Amino acid sequence: MTYVEKILLPDERIIYAATLHWIIYLQGLFVTASAGLVGHFSRVFLTLAFGEQLGGQFAKPISAIAMIIVLAGALLLLFAYLRQTSTEIVITNKRLIAKYGIISRATFEIMVSRITGANFDQSILGRVMGFGTILVHGAGGEISPIDHVADPQLFYRALVSVLEKFQPNR
Repeated sequence: MTYVEKILLPDERIIYAATLHWIIYLQGLFVTASAGLVGHFSRVFLTLAFGEQLGGQFAKPISAIAMIIVLAGALLLLFAYLRQTSTEIVITNKRLIAKYGIISRATFEIMVSRITGANFDQSILGRVMGFGTILVHGAGGEISPIDHVADPQLFYRALVSVLEKFQPNR
């Protein structure tokens, strides 16, 4: 049972559940692949550039450094995976709920009646790839961003439809 399912009120139901976009893996993929390629081809390039003897001497330390960077990239991928699996972003008929974290937990919950508006922000890359940031405006003037949401336009439409049903005079 997920966190959101555990805290639902008796007459509350989930309208939309968002996910984080796969773009959060990009940094780890780039670091891992780049370092892996450097480590794999370092001997060939160094031999071509400096000759067999000098290239062979430099290839081992560069390969070792590349291996350390590959491990760091793998850690970045693990952290992105943990972030994606531990994040819940849900719109119910009464609340917007966002939960982050596994061991330590951070939550953001706002009653639909306290939401004064919402926007979504997409860069050019976000528009092409299908991710963005949702900006939720609360009644107290605070703005709460939710980053790297997959298909933010669909999330926005679901949120606005709940707002319209809850506050029909808007």
